[in-house]
Amino acid sequence: MEENRFYHSENLELKHVVELIVQTHIHATKVLRLKVGDQFALFNGDGYDYVAKVIELSKHKTSVEIIDRYEVNHESPLKITLAQGLAAGDKMDWIIQKAVELGIQSIQPLLTERSIVKLDRERADKKLEHWRTVAISACEQTGRSIIPDILSPIHLVQWLSNQNQTANSLKLILTPAKAQNINHLEKPSSPVVFMVGPEGGFSEKEMNLALSSSFVPVNFGKRVLRTETASVVALSIMQNLWGDFA
Repeated sequence: MEENRFYHSENLELKHVVELIVQTHIHATKVLRLKVGDQFALFNGDGYDYVAKVIELSKHKTSVEIIDRYEVNHESPLKITLAQGLAAGDKMDWIIQKAVELGIQSIQPLLTERSIVKLDRERADKKLEHWRTVAISACEQTGRSIIPDILSPIHLVQWLSNQNQTANSLKLILTPAKAQNINHLEKPSSPVVFMVGPEGGFSEKEMNLALSSSFVPVNFGKRVLRTETASVVALSIMQNLWGDFA
């Protein structure tokens, strides 16, 4: 495996010459100071890493030839969707970054009654593009060659009303009260959907809607965690219990 990895959004094929995108060109030449003949890895989310060899350098572009490819499987056998109540500031960036590092399959941002952040369609689209960039950067760092799905923000009630996508999943919701410890659950034979509230938690109405949609209330113990801490702890525990941390 090559030490340096970069995302390339376009199709990659053996023996083809490609021009790096501007951001990758700048990082490769200004930060890593790569030279003609140097090699590194490119990935585009298709499950492979492609060995790229620098064949041409100039001030404004870097051209590489794809000389080899190899399959990369750093994916967890545990398929988890994190349904995360929209958190304020850079907390969502942090949650997405760490969730990708911990092997998440997909993330569904939820607009809830107690979400501090309010998004119109234009802001939501910009946020989604930014979050996908965060996920790609985390894949570059962790060696994942398949990029998790970062889905468009959706209102919690609307999301719960569409249960086709979660019908065959173990559905969990984090709550500090009247819940069983996640450590006591049996290993699931199906994908997992895990709901975590925003800073103020879920409202009573939202909690009741989730429970009526077959979500099982769980916790980690007596302490109440911040939303950004809860997501990371939950994913770590599940990977340790049922996934590839075991």
